[in-house]
Amino acid sequence: MTIVTKPAPKTRRGDLRQALIDYALCEAQEGHVETMSLRAAARDLGVSSGAVYRHFADRDDLLCALVKIGHEHVRAFMFALRPVGAVAPDVQTGIARSFEMARFYIRYAHDNPTLWRMMFGRIGNAFRHECAKDPEWMRYTPMDVVTQNMEDLHAMGAMESPPSIQDIRFLWSAIHGAADLAQSGARLDGEHLDFVADDTNRRALRAVGCRTKDIATWPMAPKPAADALP
Repeated sequence: MTIVTKPAPKTRRGDLRQALIDYALCEAQEGHVETMSLRAAARDLGVSSGAVYRHFADRDDLLCALVKIGHEHVRAFMFALRPVGAVAPDVQTGIARSFEMARFYIRYAHDNPTLWRMMFGRIGNAFRHECAKDPEWMRYTPMDVVTQNMEDLHAMGAMESPPSIQDIRFLWSAIHGAADLAQSGARLDGEHLDFVADDTNRRALRAVGCRTKDIATWPMAPKPAADALP
């Protein structure tokens, strides 16, 4: 899922803040965000630099707006998949949710590599620090979604023991690590992202004690003919 659209070179009055965000998203998608400046954005959008600085204090302030968009997209998907209190009605649903989380997360990182690096880099750390002060952002987090889904699986007998914090951290670390590889180009997995997500999630679920027969209810993506490190 790529979230970037190319902004128009000019912007109508009143559209500048969104035009700047669109411009920065486009620069990120094209790999130019490291050299992007607010003055260059003003020039390319056909406005004065003073107008730009009325919306964003500096380049980091604009990049923080991008990071927020990235985290909002992840949150929106996770919350739609398992809303607050929406206990899985059966084991198959709980298993499917786990695999769908993995597929989305890994593909999002692959499709938005520069944004992904910002989300989990210096700008992202500063943004998360601010989010920790916001009760709404902390009320039900993507990690809570992972936790609740694992607890659903335990409640329905798919996991013998209730998931510990170590189990939750292990499963999500595996998915996050696979996503990080996907965005970095360290693996040549671009054409097989669903298999990478399915295989990583399957192994992680096994490791935290999920029953093999229940994991098998998910239709795995086909394994590529050659699946080896380059």
